[in-house]
Amino acid sequence: MVLLIEKLAKHCFFKLENHHHSITHPQPEELPSSSSLLAFKSHVSKSIDQLALDLKARSETLSLTWFERCLALLPLINKAFAKLVADMDYPMSKWGVGSTEGYLCYTLSLLELFNSISSCLSHLGQARISLAHGLTLVENSPSLARKYLKGIQFQPGVFSTNLGKDLEEARVFSDKERIVHEAVKEMRSVGFWVCGVLLSCLYGDGKSYMELRKVAGGFDSSLVATLDFEIGEQFMEKIFIFAEFKEVNDAVADLVAADEVRRHYAAKELQTKLQVLEKLSDSISKEVDNLFANVMTQRSKLIDGFRLQ
Repeated sequence: MVLLIEKLAKHCFFKLENHHHSITHPQPEELPSSSSLLAFKSHVSKSIDQLALDLKARSETLSLTWFERCLALLPLINKAFAKLVADMDYPMSKWGVGSTEGYLCYTLSLLELFNSISSCLSHLGQARISLAHGLTLVENSPSLARKYLKGIQFQPGVFSTNLGKDLEEARVFSDKERIVHEAVKEMRSVGFWVCGVLLSCLYGDGKSYMELRKVAGGFDSSLVATLDFEIGEQFMEKIFIFAEFKEVNDAVADLVAADEVRRHYAAKELQTKLQVLEKLSDSISKEVDNLFANVMTQRSKLIDGFRLQ
């Protein structure tokens, strides 16, 4: 699906190039107030500041429950962005070359990251199924159950390192485009931060986070600077995992080592931990699917609108 969108984006960029060459000087317009951009940043910052306050300092694990709230930043900032362009009376149908290219580039990167996340969550789902099957064998076939009672293993992963680089080269012709460009840069920083945290915890290393931080040009001056300060450097120092993963793996180890007296209790404990993980991971997977669909819809709306021009 992403490949299809990439082809559409390239086709659209070709048309944008032709449109760009026909432009000599932008028509004068009344400069929009920067208050809309400030309101956009302020609205998103409130949620980010609360997430930073709720983050346990120097913790070796992150909670999936906490991360669910991080993921909620993406629909939040999308709604704030929609309000921003509405307040400026600058809907997608009026966007120029710079705004269009910047948004298409950013959203294409986001779609690729969502695909990587979905692949990781699918791998996690398979691990959960194997553990659940092992639990059904514990009472009657404990030796056979051991074959399936394996801790959750990290899945090595890789994604394109060219994500979003064209955004910095987007052509800006008007003050409204400049404001949209700045807002899209903030959206990209938030999106890359969220995806970087999730992918690093799913892959079991900090490479994804550090790479996305690099592609974004750093998070120091972005809305997620506080969160990056809290956990960013730790991705270089240690392997971050979600607390729920660790709890499941600890429960698996306890069950495998349990004698006949403790086996029933240990199995119940693992079942409880698996149910918690299943609920949270399924919720995150569903939200990622919803975000993917929403981004696709917005991209299609922008591309279709440009074709009608």
